Amino acid sequence: MRRFEPWRIRKASWRASVVRRVCCAEVLSLVLVVCSVAAAAQQSVAVQGGSAEPVYSVVSPIGESTVTMISMTPRLNTLAGKTVCMVWNHAFKADVTLPAIGEQLKQLYPDMRVVSHTEMPVAPMPSTPDHPNKDAENLRAALKEQGCSVLVTGNGG
Repeated sequence: MRRFEPWRIRKASWRASVVRRVCCAEVLSLVLVVCSVAAAAQQSVAVQGGSAEPVYSVVSPIGESTVTMISMTPRLNTLAGKTVCMVWNHAFKADVTLPAIGEQLKQLYPDMRVVSHTEMPVAPMPSTPDHPNKDAENLRAALKEQGCSVLVTGNGG
């Protein structure tokens, strides 16, 4: 005789309820898509002056990239003879770690020039190309002025 195992019943019941919920969610999303396409078609018919042929506007679920990619600057083979600029971005203890990083790099590459974070402007918050941050412009100018080959900012906190 087989023993009664209530956990199996609960597990099967739980799976069935999850499947029902997922199916309901899929059906609801399909209904929403159909309704929105139908509404868009009605609006486009009204815009075209009552044409009998409906025009549908559909948004691709794949999503298309609208960002133009740019190539990165090639990496340096060595830091020997280069200028490394340290920039503080208010990261946790970066004012302590940046000098330590600079000292370690100087030991590895004695002919390298290290520009301390105290000589550079603070790294600004990110900005977009269409709304540049004034602090970002100041940092760019300072990097060019110092002849910076490498930029070290913040730390791994």
